[in-house]
Amino acid sequence: MPVDLFSDAEDAYKGASSMQEGRIIKTFQANGVDTTFRWPCAADLDAFIEMHRTLTREEVMCRRLELDRDSGRMMFEDIVHDLSQDKLGYILVEQDGRLVGEGFTNSSGYQYFTVGLALIDRARGMGIGTALMWALEEESRRLGANRLFLSVWSANPSAIHVYEKVGYNECGRRSRWVQMDDGSECDMIDMVKLDI
Repeated sequence: MPVDLFSDAEDAYKGASSMQEGRIIKTFQANGVDTTFRWPCAADLDAFIEMHRTLTREEVMCRRLELDRDSGRMMFEDIVHDLSQDKLGYILVEQDGRLVGEGFTNSSGYQYFTVGLALIDRARGMGIGTALMWALEEESRRLGANRLFLSVWSANPSAIHVYEKVGYNECGRRSRWVQMDDGSECDMIDMVKLDI
């Protein structure tokens, strides 16, 4: 008999002490498009899976997930559970009712959190990444962070620019760490932001 894994995600919402399903974090206009940063809600599963499929189709550097309904459900369920337990921060980016990106922050050590984000193509170049990094920093502080860490491919200069703009500095580099889809190699750059 199949198990309804998603009921666990719904239970996680019901049992959360500090999490509010779908809580709006920020709303603003990005190039004239209504844009919302918010926490996930149970109804987001299909849109979450489709967003990840789009990120994979668009070959977004940090995302290569072939999600079917079961694997998407498990990933979403894990996010909801950890969010409900204040183990991570997770923000969805919505434009005109469609999910176009995500950002996360999670504890990686004492007062040290790892952050990351991904945006589908139509949401890039509008200042959303910068605004999302500020929102992730605030979410990290709420969870107890005072230091932030991220990794970025050297072949992604627009992301590096965003990270530097919001105060991150390179702290290490792994040469020829990543093989690109075309077979070429690029470095993995580690960046930190201290005393947030």
